[in-house]
Amino acid sequence: MATTLPPYIWKNGFAQPAKVAVWADDAHHLTDTGDGPHYTTPPAQEPLTSSSHNSLGLNVLRTWPTLYNGTESPHGAPPWWDPQKEVDVLICGGGPFGLELAVSLARQGVSFRIVDKAETPLLSGRADAIQPRSLELLHSWGLAEEVHEEGPILDHTAIFKNGMKLFYNRSFTCDSRYRGIHVITQGQLERIYIRDLLRHKAVVERRTTVEKFEVNQDSFTSYPVTATLKNLNTGRTELVHAKYLVGGDGAASAIREQLKIPFDGITTDIYWAIMDCVFKTDYPYITTFG
Repeated sequence: MATTLPPYIWKNGFAQPAKVAVWADDAHHLTDTGDGPHYTTPPAQEPLTSSSHNSLGLNVLRTWPTLYNGTESPHGAPPWWDPQKEVDVLICGGGPFGLELAVSLARQGVSFRIVDKAETPLLSGRADAIQPRSLELLHSWGLAEEVHEEGPILDHTAIFKNGMKLFYNRSFTCDSRYRGIHVITQGQLERIYIRDLLRHKAVVERRTTVEKFEVNQDSFTSYPVTATLKNLNTGRTELVHAKYLVGGDGAASAIREQLKIPFDGITTDIYWAIMDCVFKTDYPYITTFG
């Protein structure tokens, strides 16, 4: 599963093991006059990412709760955070879709609040890559570089059956400036969005759900949606009025169920396995898709 990489330092042109991570070593952040950094590195945690482990040890992933956990930060919400009772958009769900919408609204000056029942961003698993056209959209927000620098590019496809190679060639790509599939886990993408929201002074309200909502059909109402937010830790509820309510809470969306919207679609007998791991293999096309 997803795990924290050991610290290293670039010396003599290549990575070498280090006792302390560079970002945590103040000696690497001194000015020409010997002054120390003007900031303090936030405390890090390494929660477990898997219930099953192997000879390599426990699977943990370093994260910074004060940066990524929103209202569930050990230090509490930022002092500048002032949630409004009336907003243009209320977003239920802090996954990639809900966060993307928030990132877009922040750039348009549209007021919003975003809530999610999870305590933290995703630690491991689920989606694992982003397509070129998505990077075009992220480029317009100034986030493309942060995303495509997270992992390698898959630009070849290899298909084997019973040990025999059936196909190996470059993957079909569109005419985007970003070629191939860029590997990035869903959790990494969520953290990039969260960092961007912090730049716009927006925070994900963690351990919070939309318990119920009503829509006033009166055309003269400026905020027709009245939603009851519930903090799952304290049980405290709050009324929020919004012009729009967005259900970005996944396939088992509580918003969709309350609206009695059916979940149409089909299922197949095709199964995909996603593994966050270190491979030791003689497979010659390990950096390809297939």
